[in-house]
Amino acid sequence: MGMMKNVLSGIVKGGTMGALAKELDMNISTLMAMIDFMVDAKYLEIIGLQCSCHASNLCENHCGFEGGSQTKMYALTLKGEQFLSCDFP
Repeated sequence: MGMMKNVLSGIVKGGTMGALAKELDMNISTLMAMIDFMVDAKYLEIIGLQCSCHASNLCENHCGFEGGSQTKMYALTLKGEQFLSCDFP
């Protein structure tokens, strides 16, 4: 459970997934798998998608709704906040 708390704390602090993976000394694909699990388990929620293609108003046509060039933004849910504030490691 300690690693989950570290990931949740890193999400709260903000920054990039690459920087968080480096800080936690973990592979980025492992970090993303943990984040996907925490979204599914309702510890995190996706609060926004931002296109990174720099195509401005054509972004929706370029990236589409399922496009791989979108940057996800995450926030803790109430369940995530409660987990993070508990005293267990």
